Amino acid sequence: MENNIDTGIIQVENYPTEQVLLQDKGPLNLEDIVVGFDNKATEIAEQLVRGPEHLQIISIFGMPGVGKTTLAKKLYYDPSLVHHFDKRAWCIVSETYNKRNMFIDILRSVKDQDKETILQMDDESLVEALHKSLIKRKYLVVFDDIWDLDAWNDYGRYFPDDKNGSRILFTTRHKEVGLEALHHSVVNELPILSEVECWELLQQKVFHGEHWPQELINIGKQIAKCCHGLPLAVVVIAAVLEKMDMKEHLWHKVARSLSSGISEDPNNFMNILEHSYKHLPMHLKPCFLYFGAFKEYKEISVKRLISLWVSEGFLKKEERKSSEDVAYEYLMDLINRSLIQVAKRTSLDGVKSCKIHDLLHDMCLRIGKQQNFLKEVQK
Repeated sequence: MENNIDTGIIQVENYPTEQVLLQDKGPLNLEDIVVGFDNKATEIAEQLVRGPEHLQIISIFGMPGVGKTTLAKKLYYDPSLVHHFDKRAWCIVSETYNKRNMFIDILRSVKDQDKETILQMDDESLVEALHKSLIKRKYLVVFDDIWDLDAWNDYGRYFPDDKNGSRILFTTRHKEVGLEALHHSVVNELPILSEVECWELLQQKVFHGEHWPQELINIGKQIAKCCHGLPLAVVVIAAVLEKMDMKEHLWHKVARSLSSGISEDPNNFMNILEHSYKHLPMHLKPCFLYFGAFKEYKEISVKRLISLWVSEGFLKKEERKSSEDVAYEYLMDLINRSLIQVAKRTSLDGVKSCKIHDLLHDMCLRIGKQQNFLKEVQK
């Protein structure tokens, strides 16, 4: 059986979305600022560049929200690594992967061929084209969010080992994936941030390097501590604080809410993420929950998303503004709150497509079902 989501008006699952192609996304943006990763990034960069000549698997593992993908992106776009490898590709694996889509994603990165030609290839032609594109070339392929070795065992044989220093980089939640991989794998654990690092990241995200008001320092440190070392939690809470008045009593209210939720279950960092939802204006809540109707890890066309929001009647009418303009403003507000991420930009620096972190996607599904906003359809 396949699980789909029905919002009651539009069957969103019937609107296909593309796999995220990181190579189209450009360099890191402000939302990708990372604290505490420098030493680990340097260590893994050394493994990628100065390790043995044979094909080697390097893995980054850690709990959800700790920043594995962000660190991998930091490495992927590092200028020294860009110039070190002849070919680079990025694909998202996830728990339910599609072998053909993965090959298409990788081939679009490493082969100078138009998208339509690649999409028309049969499976055998895809494999052959991929092998020809990588053979005798030093390549780096990132497999983001790989859950087990079934995926690698399924397609690993198609990646040639020409003893030229090529590398495979995994990000995973499970240490065993790296330990059990072949090719003399190296496993790197990405630990949670320290309280000091959480505080530093919170300052960066809220004040962007500007002066931090003295009266907010103690309560700010308390809020950072409540994030339990998870960069994602720090980022979404920082976005909440940034939208609030810089009043000490308001920040104390946030801290109390976070502390009470965590005291009930110290491991329930979802409470931190849900706090960002509670602070959304009413008109943004249905727009945010609607992201739960799309498959996780999928890139969503802004044009399509806006059309769906308009059809659902989520938008408030505003004088001298079209529904499309209002919808775009809603989307930008969600992006500025670090709840939605930019996937691709237009030539004029607008947002062409967007995506949502898998933990926030899970939150959309859970809240959406609780509020009867989303309904699971068994097919």
